[in-house]
Amino acid sequence: MQQQCGECDFVLIFLVRDMEQYVELTHRLFHDNKNVKSFKTLVAMDRVKTGMQVPVDAD
Repeated sequence: MQQQCGECDFVLIFLVRDMEQYVELTHRLFHDNKNVKSFKTLVAMDRVKTGMQVPVDAD
């Protein structure tokens, strides 16, 4: 039995130059890794937010 919380175990954010670099990266990290059962890709077509900061107002 395998426990799972939510839809994913990890969220990775990659910035790649083009689809060729994306394909090479996913093959190297995921397809060629027997420890990775599956992965899902969500593609952002425009940068809405840049950076990892989350603004929090302290009152």
